[in-house]
Amino acid sequence: MIHCHDSVLWKTLVDRGPTTSKPVAYGTPEMAYEIIRLFKVSDVRRRQIFVMAGHESGIVAFGNNFGDAFEVLMRERREINALH
Repeated sequence: MIHCHDSVLWKTLVDRGPTTSKPVAYGTPEMAYEIIRLFKVSDVRRRQIFVMAGHESGIVAFGNNFGDAFEVLMRERREINALH
């Protein structure tokens, strides 16, 4: 799992990809419940990335290992770059 800050990726994915509720703060039990909710109601398991709406520019990507999680981030960045 990778927790990073990428304002471009965050602004592009917020509310367009799996996104936690804005009032939920990072590092709280509520955030853990939000992540559980995303696994129930969104395609986060397939996309392997989510946006923390209440944590400016906060992104989490995951995979089987660090390399896989990093590749998820790079895939999303390539998709953004292809749009511009």
